[in-house]
Amino acid sequence: MTRRGLVFATVLWCTSLFGCEEPRLAAAPGPSVPAPGTGAAASGPSASPLRVYVGRSVTLRTDTNDAYARALLGKIDSFLDQANAELSRLLDVPARKVDATIVVFESQDRYQRHARQNAPGLVNNGGYYDGSTRTVVTYRFNNSMQLYFHELVHALMAEHFEDHHFSRYTRRHWPIWFDEGVSEYLGSYRVDVAGIHVPAANKGKLAYLANALAHRAFVPLDALLRAPASSFSGDSMNIFYAESWGLVDYLARHRVYAGQLPLFFRKIRGGEDGLAAFASCFGGDIASFERSWREHIRRAVDQGPGGVWLFSGSSIDDWTVHEGGDWKVEQGEIVGRGDRNYNYLIKSEVPQRNFRFELDMMIEKGTAGLILGNNYHGEYPYYYLIDVARDAVMVRRSYTATRIMPVKQAFAEIVHGQWVHLEVSVVDRTLSVSVNGREVLLAESDRDNYSLFGLYLYHARARFKNVRLAREAEGAPGWARGHAPVVRPGGAGASASPRGPAAPLRTLAPSHQAPAQ
Repeated sequence: MTRRGLVFATVLWCTSLFGCEEPRLAAAPGPSVPAPGTGAAASGPSASPLRVYVGRSVTLRTDTNDAYARALLGKIDSFLDQANAELSRLLDVPARKVDATIVVFESQDRYQRHARQNAPGLVNNGGYYDGSTRTVVTYRFNNSMQLYFHELVHALMAEHFEDHHFSRYTRRHWPIWFDEGVSEYLGSYRVDVAGIHVPAANKGKLAYLANALAHRAFVPLDALLRAPASSFSGDSMNIFYAESWGLVDYLARHRVYAGQLPLFFRKIRGGEDGLAAFASCFGGDIASFERSWREHIRRAVDQGPGGVWLFSGSSIDDWTVHEGGDWKVEQGEIVGRGDRNYNYLIKSEVPQRNFRFELDMMIEKGTAGLILGNNYHGEYPYYYLIDVARDAVMVRRSYTATRIMPVKQAFAEIVHGQWVHLEVSVVDRTLSVSVNGREVLLAESDRDNYSLFGLYLYHARARFKNVRLAREAEGAPGWARGHAPVVRPGGAGASASPRGPAAPLRTLAPSHQAPAQ
């Protein structure tokens, strides 16, 4: 989080590492009314004009395609209706109308040009809220829909605090964790066939907290309560955003503390010191409170499902696009069309130690693959890339975006234009890859936990379906492991992929040069 004058900016985890993008969406009916317009948001001599769409709650100004813009405005209207209702319940306040504009540029470059002119110092952030004009500014390419929602909650909170200029952030002991935590809490959503629902568990943040606890990187509660604005930017921001979400989530779910949240809000809105208000509402024994909070996080991770469908069959609104590509849903399948780069589509889950990641894949051109990674501070998030090409599978280990080392390669029966069933399992640090029920290679994993799972393309066109994750039994060979049940969501089709006992194939010598990313 960075400020300049009256401009307030927040940055999500995804933008701090490599940027995120909301995938292209199909056109959807909504209350929007397009109208021509450019305004101050247009920048650069060749910049196309920004179209204006008026919704129930906000005005959207964008140079994105019409189908995406209309669908996005419908989602924003739905989100704000739900966020307003939930905030009213959470803080016992009346609903407040948000009179705001959201500017969404197609490209990061154009956003940066605009930021240089209107908010110097925020050029490398994912977006910001300008309280002086009540405008959220962000970009679509390599950015997530949660960022849009997060910034809009700031606008909503500003209405309740009657402070769109965020002067409250300059007060001594102002609970910045509360502002940021509520924006993260209400900006986190789940998706089903009926649309977007808020609030919902933020599995990426939950994974980050679990990993921080495991590696003793968790910021003590007392430090979080006193954290200044500078903690929410730079190298420290990931853990402070995650803990702010986690603290609000804990308070909102607690049978006693939830009832104290309205009082806490009234106290700080009335000018009371944030530390004093916290002690009077939630108790002065910080150490005892923190122990209970940490246990709540551990239980939330341990109670993760034994099996989960990562793709519902109807939407990828809860996935994140990284480095472009055209990703969309057609007839219950994820359809990816790559460009000249590596193109990624990723999703977070609670950390998994022993698991099976499986799906059906049809490659029409080029190389496609799977991603195994983690939400952990200080490491490149993508650990292993499993390349799938014509007649071959390769496992590579990535340490940075450009330092990628081959691990193992094997022959496999993969024909372009035909569906194959791919399974990648990690059990006791043994990574196994199977194609159509045949185990084609084994490799040693150098990490214990994984919470990022994804798909990628390299100069490729491919289709994916039946994407799911399940826990594996410990200590059993691949062919003997029991398959945990997976609850099928509405819209997910049944897999017709062949199964059979594992039969290892001949291993090829690994190449010495991985393609640059």
